[in-house]
Amino acid sequence: MTGIMSINGEADGGPLRVGLPVVDMVTGLNAVIGVLLALQERQRSGRGQFVEAALYDSGLSLLHPHAANLFMDGTAPRRTGNAHPNIYPYDALATGTDPVFVAVGNDRQFASLCRCIGLPDLAEDPLYRTAGARSVHRDGLKQRLEAAMAAFDGRALVDQLMAAGVPAAPVLPVADALQHPHTLHREMVVEMPGDYRGIGAPVKLSRTPASYRHAPLTPGNAFLPVDDSAKH
Repeated sequence: MTGIMSINGEADGGPLRVGLPVVDMVTGLNAVIGVLLALQERQRSGRGQFVEAALYDSGLSLLHPHAANLFMDGTAPRRTGNAHPNIYPYDALATGTDPVFVAVGNDRQFASLCRCIGLPDLAEDPLYRTAGARSVHRDGLKQRLEAAMAAFDGRALVDQLMAAGVPAAPVLPVADALQHPHTLHREMVVEMPGDYRGIGAPVKLSRTPASYRHAPLTPGNAFLPVDDSAKH
């Protein structure tokens, strides 16, 4: 009902459910933000108030940039697959191995991308020289980029692009993402007694960081307390 499914999916396909419960999760975050806003206001007024965060409202709030585009010129949003509706190349592109996602947001980044894949002159082509032109001629541009990128190992190319200032990432399966060195560096996988593994807290506080004292309870499993003095 909020329009999210209508703009999600491949350009030549039908509406597609997002692969995770994004509206539920964002509504939870909005509820937390609302509570924090109310607590801040209470410091001034001394009064409480009712905080509401609805799934429907939160779903509508996610329609960026599609709602803004519609309000601006009345053009109905359309499905664009992995590509950004306004910017190109901001898309998943095939390589000789894994696909990579590039997020080229300006002309400088586009020129750097072209140099990295051996097409320096492409950045001067009138069809692709500006952000607006690249968005209009995206189909032809994607074909030329992928033809050149077919000679590259995807993950090695990502390292080269990032070093050149071009935002890029490999399109990782979930298992690879959970084992990635940066995931471990950020302490985003939690291991606890009883062979429990889960996702860590994404909010990092310098003075009062998250601590993990017991695993989620499941039917048939007893509560397993963990020493509060230890951070796991």
